[in-house]
Amino acid sequence: MLKRDRSSVVESKRHGSSLVLKRHRSSVVKLLLPHDVVGLILERLPVESLLRFKSERQLIRRMQSRGPDVLVVSFADDNNGDDEATTERRIVFGSSIVSTFRFPTWNTLLCYGSCDGLVCIYCFYSPNIVVNPATKWHRSCPLSNLQQFLIDKYDKQECDFPDPKLGFGKDKLKGTFKQVWLYNSSEFGLDNVTTCEVFDFSTNAWRYVHPASPYRINDYQDPVYFDGSLHWLTEGKECKILSFDLHTETFQVICKAPFLCERDPVGDTMCILDNRLCVSEINGSAQLIWSLDSSGGNKTWKKFNPGRD
Repeated sequence: MLKRDRSSVVESKRHGSSLVLKRHRSSVVKLLLPHDVVGLILERLPVESLLRFKSERQLIRRMQSRGPDVLVVSFADDNNGDDEATTERRIVFGSSIVSTFRFPTWNTLLCYGSCDGLVCIYCFYSPNIVVNPATKWHRSCPLSNLQQFLIDKYDKQECDFPDPKLGFGKDKLKGTFKQVWLYNSSEFGLDNVTTCEVFDFSTNAWRYVHPASPYRINDYQDPVYFDGSLHWLTEGKECKILSFDLHTETFQVICKAPFLCERDPVGDTMCILDNRLCVSEINGSAQLIWSLDSSGGNKTWKKFNPGRD
């Protein structure tokens, strides 16, 4: 009868996602799992378990660098009497897990996309809320000067003002999250072209940015966060892509776009596709999608073809 000698297993170590076993007087056996497979395994684990991991922290950081996917389909009223509709649920689609979540706020406006798994929900008349649907962590932000102004006007029954869109993103160098109001000034009785307010989570305070954008923005569109900057479409016959660097807090126009000229801008939409900044435009009966290619150090606009480089 053979007995297993526990001393035969001399050492067991983890290196990244590979398991190394050393047996007494034998060669090293290395069991290697692809990072994608390990990633799929980790995605199925609860957040509390992931926080306790030590050996896989490097892989988890790489997964976090692309950010979890957050899709907000609709809002449900908790008081509608439909318990099934408001109960938190988990649904499995292949290797993905979809979870429903109750946001701790009545706000129903969302900033475009998510940033490192965080979702920003806002309202003109109540504090903005930043939520992590995975951990259920949330944080309320103080009212901005713009929101205080709109509340005062609302109390006086003066409601003839546009609805600015809030931007939400991250300073890539400092790792600080920021919220940004950028709005055309004349509609609010101000003399300058635009007004910009920034909320810095590290200081928990709003402040004005000077100078603000020298171009009026298209207030139909949501600002889009990508690669450390927020982006807006501008007004005018020659529409531009306006970029706000969240680290330097400066505005600039990125490379000239070969489109968006002398047309109604309501149908134009900015978004992120294939990890690139894209603009969808309605041109007659056709819809065209342009992608900003930053490879090689030069920024150029190309027509976007799904499934192709």
